[in-house]
Amino acid sequence: MNKIFYPKLALTNLKKNADTYVPYILTCIGSIIAFYTMISFYGNKGLDEMPGSINLKTILFLGTIVIGIFSTIFLFYTNSFLIKRRKKELGLYSILGMEKKHIARVLFYETVVVTIVSLTLGLLGGILIGKLLYLLLLKLLHFTTPIQFYIDGRGLLITAGIFLVIFFLTLLTNFIQVKMANPINLLKGGEQGEKEPKSSWIVTLFGIISLGIGYGIALTVKSPVEAILLFFVAVIFVIIGTYALFTSGSIALLKVLKKNKNFYYQSRNFISVSGMIYRMKQNAVGLANICILSTMVLVTISTTVSLYIGQESMMRDMYHFDMIVVGENTGNDEALVAESIQKTAEQRGVNPTDQINLRLGNLTAFLEGDHFMPDLVAKEDKDNNYYTTKTDVWLIPLEDYNKMSDTSTDLNENEVMIFSVGDNYNQKTMTFGDRSFSVKENLQTFPLNNKKAELVGKTCYIIVKDEGVIADIQNNLYPDNNSKSLLFGKFFNLEGNDEAKLAFSENVFQQVEGINPDIDKASYYVSLTEWYSIFGGFLFLGVFLGTLFMMATVLIIYFKQISEGYEDRDRFEIMQKVGMDKAEVKKTIGKQILMVFFLPLAGATIHVAFAFRVMAKMLAAFRLTDTGLILICTIVVTLIYALIYALVYWWTAKAYYKLVK
Repeated sequence: MNKIFYPKLALTNLKKNADTYVPYILTCIGSIIAFYTMISFYGNKGLDEMPGSINLKTILFLGTIVIGIFSTIFLFYTNSFLIKRRKKELGLYSILGMEKKHIARVLFYETVVVTIVSLTLGLLGGILIGKLLYLLLLKLLHFTTPIQFYIDGRGLLITAGIFLVIFFLTLLTNFIQVKMANPINLLKGGEQGEKEPKSSWIVTLFGIISLGIGYGIALTVKSPVEAILLFFVAVIFVIIGTYALFTSGSIALLKVLKKNKNFYYQSRNFISVSGMIYRMKQNAVGLANICILSTMVLVTISTTVSLYIGQESMMRDMYHFDMIVVGENTGNDEALVAESIQKTAEQRGVNPTDQINLRLGNLTAFLEGDHFMPDLVAKEDKDNNYYTTKTDVWLIPLEDYNKMSDTSTDLNENEVMIFSVGDNYNQKTMTFGDRSFSVKENLQTFPLNNKKAELVGKTCYIIVKDEGVIADIQNNLYPDNNSKSLLFGKFFNLEGNDEAKLAFSENVFQQVEGINPDIDKASYYVSLTEWYSIFGGFLFLGVFLGTLFMMATVLIIYFKQISEGYEDRDRFEIMQKVGMDKAEVKKTIGKQILMVFFLPLAGATIHVAFAFRVMAKMLAAFRLTDTGLILICTIVVTLIYALIYALVYWWTAKAYYKLVK
């Protein structure tokens, strides 16, 4: 044969099958753009200049891996639709005399064309669209210093290499399918898997139990750490339950409807129900995929949007004061720190207000009943469980408490008052080693902190008679540790513009580091700039992945409906020949697509409703405790997604009807 015969035939085939290949190529292009954009951002040296760059780069790196894995799975999945659609055509080639090696050559040239077009447009799109996305990322990060955008040559090579491997593996899969099948099987390939499936009540019950376990975990988690640890366990059970109910439970439901003669023996219901039962085994997996992808979109975007919108309130929840400096009261450190704060405030044009200066002791302990037990856990043995069970104890002399609270409370030698940041301390006494105290008052407000819910770890402030009692408590709890000493603490807010406050905080940090690197310091404004990079990165990645998942959902639906449209065309022609008019056909089509189309959306909405509690608990680990904000974000994202989903339904219904009419 002529050397250009196969390339020409491949191009002709692509044109003839444009309704399926164009969306597939667009999927490839979108995946390449997403992967290159993420890997080029990760490799951008300019991001190293910004605060919190390590956290941001970690987020981008994880995003690159997720997109790579997702793209591989999804391109294989969409390729399976293509080869199924083409099997009859390839079988016809074989019947007409083409050998399998000739068919393989046609598939090779088709893949070459798809690869060249996808990589060329995908990489160019990544470069062009990446510029806009880069500016969006900087906007989300609140980073105003211009960072040069550049074309990442290394990222281009990695992206091209990975997707060349993916295209090669899909081609290899297609070769194997053609080689293993005989011409008759190829001709009937589009009809395989259409026998009426059997429903299994055991699988259905297993699906209900799995879903119940997943929902139960989501509804019963009690703490943020527990939510993080159990979230993925719940996800696995929900995924298993979703697949089981879609593959077996849906068939069981349809067969129940079929047995209802009043419902089933109506023209529209008869065709819709029988048509869905006829191929439900292969439909169910696609519908379950759509449901799970939709759930991923809703959860991912809802949580990241909530984090981004609520980040300032979260930071204010963490920092009751704009700036805190706490260090050992040794030498002349306290005076030097005070002088540094005063001079820097004058230089930067800010005014320290609401100042509190006090002496305090600090220790960590494990609370068992009314006994504070010493923290003897070695540094290398500290895990998540340690940080959730240990208690940070701050000991404050009564004189300093009265001064900062503007009160005149009295305490006996063996009396204390306590303010617990989380749940109230419910014991009437407390014991440190051999020293016991009676609790005079459980404070509900405190100048240094607020009552907070959903805390990771425990913190309490204990007011004692004087400094001697603080030393006695420290010695009783840690008798072999002589390094415990009284600390000085400086807590204050700032007046001035935000840029001046940030510059002041950064300058004080540098000077305090020079005075004594062991002095602890914290600033709302310094931390806020670092958290902008974290939550901005989360939002960028969340919307990015959400868009990718949404694209996958749309294309799965499109391929599924186009594939079924071709298969249903002959059936609807028969129905029209036996007396069913076009209007009736259109109503039947609309009802069938509605049943198939909105079932995954309904499932995803139910999943998100049950997942809301565990989502809120997980966000509480970041100090986002505004449940109302999380609920509003989740509802808005769900409504927007449902609107997009409905538009896709309208587009798909038109394409489907055009095929079968």
